[in-house]
Formats: sequence, structure tokens, C-alpha cells
Amino acid sequence: MKKFHFTLALLAMTQALGALSAQAQSPTDSDLQALRFYMNEANDLAVRSEVRRLQLRYPDWVVPEDLATLQQIAPDEAVASIYSEIRSGNFVRARALIEETGRATPGWAPSPELLAALSIAEAQSSFDQAVSRGEPEAAIRIARAAPELLRCERVNNAWLLAEQYQAAREPALALTTLNGVVRSCSDPNILVATLEKSVAVASLEELAAMADAARAGAPGSAPRLTSVENRLRAGLQTQPRPLASATPSGAPAAFDASAGALSSTKTQRPSAQPPLAPSPRRAMSGGASTALSQARTAAQRADWSTCLAASAKGTSPEIVSQRAWCALNAKRPMQALNDFKLAASRSPTAEGRRDARYGMALVMLQLNMVDQAANVAATTHFSDQQRLEVETQILDKRGVSAYQRHDYRRAIAYFDELERLSGVVRRDIALLRGYAYLNSGQRARARIEFQAIHDKLATPESRRALSRALH
Repeated sequence: MKKFHFTLALLAMTQALGALSAQAQSPTDSDLQALRFYMNEANDLAVRSEVRRLQLRYPDWVVPEDLATLQQIAPDEAVASIYSEIRSGNFVRARALIEETGRATPGWAPSPELLAALSIAEAQSSFDQAVSRGEPEAAIRIARAAPELLRCERVNNAWLLAEQYQAAREPALALTTLNGVVRSCSDPNILVATLEKSVAVASLEELAAMADAARAGAPGSAPRLTSVENRLRAGLQTQPRPLASATPSGAPAAFDASAGALSSTKTQRPSAQPPLAPSPRRAMSGGASTALSQARTAAQRADWSTCLAASAKGTSPEIVSQRAWCALNAKRPMQALNDFKLAASRSPTAEGRRDARYGMALVMLQLNMVDQAANVAATTHFSDQQRLEVETQILDKRGVSAYQRHDYRRAIAYFDELERLSGVVRRDIALLRGYAYLNSGQRARARIEFQAIHDKLATPESRRALSRALH
């Protein structure tokens, strides 16, 4: 496409013409049709004449230096070009095309799916680069900021993240990441590989718990998973354990949203216990039962769109709850929240209502509705694991919010309680707590905090923090 650039003389003339009228308007899309035609014909004289006509009619119109930006772009073609640039890793160009398409096509806006695809691709590229450069802190920071990288369909990222935690001397967080994979994914190959990787950071008891969770998530592959566990125990010079007493005592815990895909404790995976048969009054029709089965199967594959489609017309509490979990994983939090509320109000069992309210709390936290999530937690008898998950997220968000308000003493209190409750404190939270000490005049405490962080892994960030506390 030929680009037309104004000379200074032409710009001066159009600006002078702007003084002829005080009416502030700009050409409509139809007003620009003739100009676009002349531009496509490469008729410079006609282009200049049409520009003058439009400037006389719309004196406050700011004529772009490059008239090519006024060319109308067919959205379908533009979107295809944007996706092509994303696939090629040309993210700057993709964003430029989004802006150009928006300017050239009034009323057009990029879809949430397009923006999500661009965001995920950028995060994936940044994560890969950080890993390849041997920068574990950067890789960890990127993964935490983009939890969609850690879904089951991108499980290699979670494995790499666990390695980054090990490199950062954070074995507990490496184990948490691997645990999240086991409790969120149901593909036997993924479960086997994750158990094998866990040996580097897991104790025998932790390995046993992970193997139990894997069998609960993929009961059809239990013999294979047991064989893998026994092989790993043999490598640690330990005898196989009897599994009669190793049955999980509850449903697998949900994977932390900051570390990977969320999962329902009941509706997304088969429970460790046989499902209760519905009473005759609640028995679902064949179609409803089939829809729930299809939705669950899709959820096990992390195929959220298929899950949503299969459960779209369902009204039973089971289907609504499953649809809510899939909506949450599909980044549709408002739909998820509405369905969780509906499931909580309709579920005939206390367990079903509890799990739906757990989902409500997670969505609210994702939407930064911290007070509302805290209210749900205060009025629900969560399982121990559910309460730990919700309360640690609440403390995390409230601590960060207090720090941002410069309420440093309250931020410290929240971070201390977070560490007491979870047993660990993330490096980024520890740094924030150190700065909260420093900003509240507790320089000695800040120095101790920063020194501990620096001793675990010396980085420019920790050196800078320590230097500020020492001077």
C-alpha cells in the first residue's frame, strides 16, 4: 500500500483552513470512502483535493501525517494477520496491527480470546527466554504473573518452573508446583513423569501423598502409578508400602491459581470414593447424564470450551458446578461466579454446597473481591485444604494492598500470618516485607530479612535491597 506524506506547506494550509469554522467534528467512515478510493488508485492530485475538501468541512479534523492509516482494513483479514504475527512471535507487530485495525475500522475491538492469545504467547516467550538464560528468578516471576502458562496442556512449563525453584533453593515451592500438577491433571503420562521428577525434592511421605493423589485423579491407571511409586521407592532403598491404608482420606486439593489450572474437588475429576446414586426424585435424564459425563471428560483433558458447550444447557447442581469450574479455567470468572452461586443454592448435599462456595471464593479472589471472599470463608465449613488455600490468598492480597497503601505495619502483620499459616513465604513477599520493615523505620529487621533472602540466592535485586538496609 502506498504511503502519502504531507509536506510542511500542505500541513500549514490545512491548519489555516481549520480557522474557518468553530465546529468540532471529524469525517465519518462514509465521508472517507472517496479519499480511500483515490488512495487505492494512487491518484496523488485527487487525494490532496479530497483532503482539502474534508478539511474545509471538518476544520478541527487532525489529518494524520501518514494517510495510509485511514485505509479501511477488513477485520477478518486483519485478525488473521494478527494471529499470524502471534504465531511467528512478532508480538510488537501484532500489537501494532491491533491498533491499526481499531483506527481503520470504527467500532472494532480485539476479542478477549485474541488478547488472551497474545498475552499467553508473550508470557511463554519470556518464560522460555528466562529459562534458557539461566535466570530462575525471572522465570518464576513470569510464571506467577501468568498462571495460564501452567495448565495441564502446557505441563512442561510447570516442570521447568519446579526446576527453577530448585535452582533458587526453594525446594518446598518446587514440590508445591509438582503437587499442583498431580492434583490438576489426569493424563497418566503426565502423572508418571511428575512422580518421577518429584523424587528430587519429595520425602517418602510426600511421594506417597502425591502417588495417592495421582491414583485418585486417574483411577483407571492406578496399577501403573503404583508400579511407578514402587520403582521410585526401590531407588530410595525403601520397600513398597501396603495401599490398603493409603487410600486418600479426601478429594485431591485444588491447584493454586498462582501455579496452574484450577480444579474442582468433585466435579472435574472422579472422586476417590464411589459416587452416591441420586435419589429417584433427582435422577437425571439420559441426556443430562450424558452431558455431565461429556463435560467431565472434557475437563479431564483441560478442554474447557468443549466442557462449557456440553454443560451449557444443564440445570442440575452437578452440571452447573462442573460448568462453573470449566468457566473459571476458561478465564470467564463472571460466568463461573454466577454458576457457583447457583450450584451452592441448589445442591442437595452439604458437600456440594461447600465445594461450590469454595469455587465462589476462588473466583472472588481472582477478581480481587477480597472482602467478599473473606465473608464466604467465614460462613463456610471448608475442608482443611480448602481453607488453607483461600485464607493464604486472602492474606497475600491484603498484605500487598496494605503495602501499596503505605500501611507498612499492617502489611507486615498480614505477611507474618501468611508465613505462619502456610509454613513458607515466597521470595517476592519476603522482599516486600523487608521493604515494609525499612519503610516503617525498622532497619535492623529489614536487614535481617534481606540478608536471609540474599543468602538463599544472591541477585541484583537482593543486593540492592540489602544495600538500602545497610546505609
